[in-house]
Amino acid sequence: MQKLIEQIKKTVVFIGKITKEGKPQFYATGVLVLIKKIFHLITAKHVVYDTKSKSFKDGGAFVFLNLKQGGVISHSINEVKNKYKVNWIFHPDEKVDIAIIPFALNPKTTDVKTIPENLFLTIDRLFELYDIFFLSYQPGIEPQEKISPIIRSGSISLINDDKTFYIDGAAFPGNSGSPVFLKPSPIRFDEQGISIGGDKLGGKFIGIIGEYIPYQEVAISVQTQRPRVVFEENTGLSKVWSVTFIKEIVESEIFKYQLNKLLEKNIE
Repeated sequence: MQKLIEQIKKTVVFIGKITKEGKPQFYATGVLVLIKKIFHLITAKHVVYDTKSKSFKDGGAFVFLNLKQGGVISHSINEVKNKYKVNWIFHPDEKVDIAIIPFALNPKTTDVKTIPENLFLTIDRLFELYDIFFLSYQPGIEPQEKISPIIRSGSISLINDDKTFYIDGAAFPGNSGSPVFLKPSPIRFDEQGISIGGDKLGGKFIGIIGEYIPYQEVAISVQTQRPRVVFEENTGLSKVWSVTFIKEIVESEIFKYQLNKLLEKNIE
């Protein structure tokens, strides 16, 4: 289990900006995957795109990852887009909060791993009560020498009809774009029954954190009977966009077109 965690942690990157003082300021999480021999970065769509103004907001964004020799290196998303003539690809359904972009990496110098497609597990293989864990940047815990995502665990609380699901695991600002995985278990159940030992699903990639589920309580004025204050709290539940959406993006024509252009250039 510990070896699995160490490998998965290397797939996680932090997204942020560089301050005027030259210091990194993180605000989101991303994950590296390998699709058709090309490295890609996945995060939540709202991290890089404003759906209200329908405009990108990644102009000053950087991706931060670890170096094998120690320390952290940053890559400008804009430089990647301009150098390789690529862009973020979204799901055809505008509500889906996932963004994918090809991303250049140097495996010889960067201390990272990528999630291969054979570890993608779609929502039809998931069941409520399955244990999960996710890795994130957490505001308040600022990395000093290297990118060190925190790990939270929980369980699948509700599988929705729209191919999203809720987990009993609290997410916070900065956690958007975090990858979610199935926790290995000695006992696994599915539609065929219960199996003991030989868990083949543990460690599979199952989705991306979108947002936490809030609870709102409205304070009503006794005198006027009108709302005065709205209190909002984190319910401890988080919404996850399943890997099924990622597969649908990968199968879209616009994704295939961009991918084929890169393959023609032999960019990996």
